[in-house]
Amino acid sequence: MSTPSYSLIRISTLRWVLAVFAFSHASIALAQSPCEGGFADGFPCDRMDLLSSMSNAELSGTGANDVWGWTDPVTGVEYALMGERQGLAMVDLSDPTSPFLAAFMETQTSSSTWRDMKVYQDHVYVVSEANGHGLQVLDLNQLRDLTTYPTTLEPTTWVSVFSDAHNVVIDEESALLYAVGTNLAGGGLVVFDISEPASPVLMGDYGEAGYTHDAQAVVYDGPDADFAGKPLAFCANANKLAILDITDPSDIVSISITNYDYSYTHQCWLTEDHKYLMLGDELDEQNQGFNTRTLIFDVQDLTNPVLIGEHFADVAAIDHNQYVVGNLLFQANYRAGLRMLQLTDVASGELTEIGYFDVDPTSDAAQFSGSWSTYPYFESGIVVVTSIDDGMFVVRPRFMETEVVDLEVCVEEDVVVFVEVLDGLLPPYALSITDLPSGVTLNDFPETLDGPGSFVFSISDLAGLSGQQSLTIELSSALNTVTESFSFSVDPGVTWFADADADGYGNQEVPTMACAQPSGFVANSDDCNDASSTVYPGAPGTGQGFDNNCNGVIDEAEEMGCPGDFNNDGAISVADLLVYLGEFGCEVNCSADFDADGVVNVTDLLGFLAVFGDPCPN
Repeated sequence: MSTPSYSLIRISTLRWVLAVFAFSHASIALAQSPCEGGFADGFPCDRMDLLSSMSNAELSGTGANDVWGWTDPVTGVEYALMGERQGLAMVDLSDPTSPFLAAFMETQTSSSTWRDMKVYQDHVYVVSEANGHGLQVLDLNQLRDLTTYPTTLEPTTWVSVFSDAHNVVIDEESALLYAVGTNLAGGGLVVFDISEPASPVLMGDYGEAGYTHDAQAVVYDGPDADFAGKPLAFCANANKLAILDITDPSDIVSISITNYDYSYTHQCWLTEDHKYLMLGDELDEQNQGFNTRTLIFDVQDLTNPVLIGEHFADVAAIDHNQYVVGNLLFQANYRAGLRMLQLTDVASGELTEIGYFDVDPTSDAAQFSGSWSTYPYFESGIVVVTSIDDGMFVVRPRFMETEVVDLEVCVEEDVVVFVEVLDGLLPPYALSITDLPSGVTLNDFPETLDGPGSFVFSISDLAGLSGQQSLTIELSSALNTVTESFSFSVDPGVTWFADADADGYGNQEVPTMACAQPSGFVANSDDCNDASSTVYPGAPGTGQGFDNNCNGVIDEAEEMGCPGDFNNDGAISVADLLVYLGEFGCEVNCSADFDADGVVNVTDLLGFLAVFGDPCPN
């Protein structure tokens, strides 16, 4: 494919036009759409919800290519670093359902179909096949302080050691950067020390194994003791897999060269235990008539990698870039889009596809359009996938299905949740709800599971919660930690007040919240003595010296007539003593409460005895 050549002035003008177009067409961006019935907003899917998308125009470009990611260590904001033909688009994903272009760094020379980027120590390193482009270095900390969006940023550093490169690879632990597919060393490795991130230093190069299209560079932590702790590069070298020892970047040593029935060795990635390697061949689907093929190598003996299996997809699309996250493999496979596979049986040379999001609903043919790459390493669990023609998609894979039985509950009710744990992660699992509010009670929630399956749990004691609530289930396995949120709404009801004396008036000191009226409670809090049914607003006087009507004074009808005459027969006698004995311990509606303290006790007896036998006044 030919690459158009633009002057920098023309690139800037084009970017301005595209930015205006994006602004005026903002409504075309897709918003959150769950994967239901095999589709998310018209895109074929399985276990992947579409959160949002941005067109190339909204990214200030005309064609997407590679993508990487960066998380601001201060704010926690995640950014997608999107390659466009015209440069690098930096997308703020603080709200993954509403991403926006925060900044753009223009290509160093001319536009190009090919652009690649990687991150080390908050700096992004960008290469391109544009002639004279070299290596751009940009300090990403600048994004934190931007107030105008999008802002055009200039490279922090530009390195012109090489003219152009197909790809850039970084070993973060060793602080080594590899430019591959350059105009130097026959297209092999060109190695830089980036321990000072803004000042790359050339360390050496290596071309003896031929052209390197892509690679993964690591400090080796696998079973081959001869290479433990050494910096190694696993290289996709057009027609072979090359494993190199980079202990001395000025004197790189070949560990092994492995051949297979290649068409074009494109890219490879290790499992996290460094025992197995998945390799993609970019042209075998077209040249050899395969469906999408992934080659699986056992690399436990680095001097003798062994092809132990081949995984063939159900579709014919060309494979491109793939990355391992724990027990998962994420592949960007052109017209088949993003594919998610599990690595549970990788030791047997087997992979199993468990989900996908197809950026091209029209075709899965073996053609060079559709998804170029993906970035699956954000802590939030979102995954960014590119589309050459359509820009960027943000999706979220699902590892649990949740269903809240009643989306709105009253505060005195329980929230009941059904959960299904899906296949894909290595069991056993540890589960928790990480943001459970204090005071609520979790019922029948399993802390561990032996494998995929379903369960039902409930949440009770919701007092203190009101309105929309969102909680998160966290599932941890040996290699992955994933989350799934569920939402519900709590109706706090209204305040009711205890009516212990059943006079229809409540005690403001004893409230409760409920949607329906609880037994023994009323809606008002007007009672001034909830221990006596003869005391309430507007009550007639009883002549016992009580404020029966709650007006704060003892009215004439309330004045004490004959204390101790509990049965109101006009005499203080044994009959009144019997009333007292019958009510001893009484706390509500007590006629023998001599001192009106709310309870019939010994104190009332002493008061009664003091007046026993006295005549009542007429």
